Amino acid sequence: MLTGIRVLDLTQYLSGPTASLLLAGLGADVIKIEPGPIGDLARLLPVVRDGRSSYYIQQNRGKRSVCVDLGKAEGTEIVRDLAVQSDILIENFSLGVLDRRGLGADELRAANPRLIYVSISTYGRTGSRAALPGYDLIGQAAAGSVALTGEPDGAPIAAGVPIADVSAGMMAFGAIGHALFSRTETGEGQFLDISMVEAVFQMHPFAIQGPSVTEGVKRLRRTGRHFGSVPPAGSYQGPEGWLVLQVLDAQWLRLCDAAVSIGLGDDPRFRSSQGRAEHRNELVDIIEAWMQTFPNDDALLAHLDAHRVPAGRVVDPADAHLEPWYRERGALTSVEDDVFGRVDVPGFPLHGSAIERRETEPPAPLLGQHNHEVLAGVLGYDDARIARLHDDGVLIGPS
Repeated sequence: MLTGIRVLDLTQYLSGPTASLLLAGLGADVIKIEPGPIGDLARLLPVVRDGRSSYYIQQNRGKRSVCVDLGKAEGTEIVRDLAVQSDILIENFSLGVLDRRGLGADELRAANPRLIYVSISTYGRTGSRAALPGYDLIGQAAAGSVALTGEPDGAPIAAGVPIADVSAGMMAFGAIGHALFSRTETGEGQFLDISMVEAVFQMHPFAIQGPSVTEGVKRLRRTGRHFGSVPPAGSYQGPEGWLVLQVLDAQWLRLCDAAVSIGLGDDPRFRSSQGRAEHRNELVDIIEAWMQTFPNDDALLAHLDAHRVPAGRVVDPADAHLEPWYRERGALTSVEDDVFGRVDVPGFPLHGSAIERRETEPPAPLLGQHNHEVLAGVLGYDDARIARLHDDGVLIGPS
């Protein structure tokens, strides 16, 4: 779908690499610029074996690596030359770092008006917080998701997955697609400014507008195992493991029908949504005790499914390979790596008639693995010039 589109990826860790990973999955040529001498700091994240990081492998498969010393003038010249030959540039440096090296949006877009320059940061590139440092946890906290997670009388808790990083990367990916479409009409690229805080802030369906129209009366609080203010939705201990129900008003009678043996629908405490909210703890205890009368989780889930009650097991991601659906869908796939062998990773999440299904994922690059290939093939540098750049420490990696 994106064959012929060149992406210059100046990002590290997770937010930017998420966007470029999706672009690579659609066929874009992603050239990952790694700052020497270490490269993307994700190369240091676990699990590390013989200097190779499985974290880096997952986030950077299917990309080409060029490692340059951005502290040297010739290093920034290489990046500038590549930007002129690229369709998209993605960066997640601190504010001003690239501008000081002549690699900011204004300068590069002046040299290449078709360039789509994408900046991902915690707070965005405008506003009073633009210069503040931040990572996923900061983004989650500032966006309000941490305040709403945890037990009612306990500490606020961050999500178990880096939702700020990943959602910002996915938001950037979506914006890039529309910028490419716009470019077909206008012939010009644009600057895209994506913040992690806003990516998570968009996830609130009630917490902003509800208090706004009720002068703060209707306000979300931490509800622990309960799913917001709509019991009996939430987490339950089943016969073997943890399960979740998402039963709203529309599904309540189905659950009553499924649990007819305990007369759930006849209990006056639970006849209205308000009553179920006021007696949520008693309701959960009754449903959980009923669940545990089944011989196993499979039997319980089959019974609930027969009554069209939305339910599912709580899956530990480390055990996803035990769930056949993940392989059937391609949601779990693997990378063959020279150091680790087979590495299981989340599969490409987009499915469509023009998207090829892959049984395995392409490998992730070694540091600077494609220095010669990219500089010769894209920029036309000759062998002698590339060798000199290696000798001078401008390029890091195999010569």
